[in-house]
Amino acid sequence: MVALFITLDMFEIGKHHLNINGYLTLLKLQHDEEGKTFPYVPDENSIINLLERRMIRWDNENKKYFLDVEGKKVFDPGEDLFEEFFAIFPNAVDTGFGKRAISAKDPNSISGKNTHDIWRRVTKNKPNLQGKIIDGLKRELEHRRANNSMAYLQGIDTWLRQATWEKWEDIPDKKVSTGYTKL
Repeated sequence: MVALFITLDMFEIGKHHLNINGYLTLLKLQHDEEGKTFPYVPDENSIINLLERRMIRWDNENKKYFLDVEGKKVFDPGEDLFEEFFAIFPNAVDTGFGKRAISAKDPNSISGKNTHDIWRRVTKNKPNLQGKIIDGLKRELEHRRANNSMAYLQGIDTWLRQATWEKWEDIPDKKVSTGYTKL
């Protein structure tokens, strides 16, 4: 027997004024459209509510429900900042003995696509989190370049999986003056 586990972000569901049944109904329809299976049977009240809110529509020709424009917004990732992140992250670092590869050169390569999958799992399509990640990366790169420690930068996949950006969230930008002079 196979078990299905799904993690729900109640804040995200609440932003769309949905209850659990409504959200699961939309998720079921999204999976159906993608040709995936999702073991959930929508209840009649959720269907009626979603029809009234124009989140789903009935297709008479195919005799089934589909996500409408408003329903698709629930799963729309918005702007994905992966390409910006990937462009900033170095491909290789100098170790003093030669170069060490830390990311793929092409985001469309197999390795690049694997990194993009990790990005999606980590960010869960949250633009604010994506921005924090990019800011953390910029801070770390600025620090490592200033201290000549680029050789210690983690590989891109490890960097994402271990939430390394969190270590750099409270580190101020170098551009901000502290008022002190280094002697």
